[in-house]
Amino acid sequence: MTQADQIAARARAAFPAEPVPPAAELSNDHCEECADVSKAFGARAWTDVALGDLVQKETALLTATAWRYYLPAIITLCVQNPEALDLLPEFTVYQLEPPKAGEEDAWFSERSGGFSKAQREVIIDYLDWYREREESEGAGWQGEPPQNVYRALKYWRSEA
Repeated sequence: MTQADQIAARARAAFPAEPVPPAAELSNDHCEECADVSKAFGARAWTDVALGDLVQKETALLTATAWRYYLPAIITLCVQNPEALDLLPEFTVYQLEPPKAGEEDAWFSERSGGFSKAQREVIIDYLDWYREREESEGAGWQGEPPQNVYRALKYWRSEA
């Protein structure tokens, strides 16, 4: 079993697909792009979200409820298809990164709460997967260490 398969299996075990939150809590009609992202997820079970539903979608536009509910789909599809999702694996890390000390971030606060220990461990698995990938790629070109993922890991490990 690959690392991606292990993360996907842990996500399925930790995040219940039912009940799906009410459609009103999943829908963001702030603007056309927000509505398009909400429509792509379709107020359905997170386990029914497919790769095509995520391609070129800005998941940060999801409501807080939708983001928390669909996070296991985002994680699973990112680890299974990182190239197809282009920058979404990286953007997901940024969305999991807490604000810097002294900064307030209502967006992050709304999305970071309410996870069980098992769910937080899946988030940590994802961040570790991303960190390993970035460190491996960066080693060949002497790139900057992925500080955002280190900050995210520190936060989620302290909360686990």
